[in-house]
Amino acid sequence: MKSIFPKKTVGLTVGAIIDAMAKIDEFKHLGRETIFSVVEIFLKEYVGMPGSVITRKFTPESADEIASRLDVSKADVVKIVTIFRIRAGTESGVKTKIMKAFGKVRASGGGIRSTPMSKL
Repeated sequence: MKSIFPKKTVGLTVGAIIDAMAKIDEFKHLGRETIFSVVEIFLKEYVGMPGSVITRKFTPESADEIASRLDVSKADVVKIVTIFRIRAGTESGVKTKIMKAFGKVRASGGGIRSTPMSKL
């Protein structure tokens, strides 16, 4: 039986990330609408909406294209997309992998007869 109550979301929403970027001094000259437009284009054309299959990669040429479409600098587009990807990314990033790998036992030598050497 389905529940009528929606599941609570743990992460940030797209709007919350855009609002936070709009408050930063570095992006105040762009405004919330421009930041939202960059993120919207990135999500629709390079990430994909639910139910769609997107195979395009975000490249430097893609940043040039978005910058020319919205009449902003390429550096601002790259900064917006980078910050959005970091904040909206899943928890299984490089930082989490390093933290999880810290407790693993490392072996010396390798092969079948390797012996535990030490932890990181």
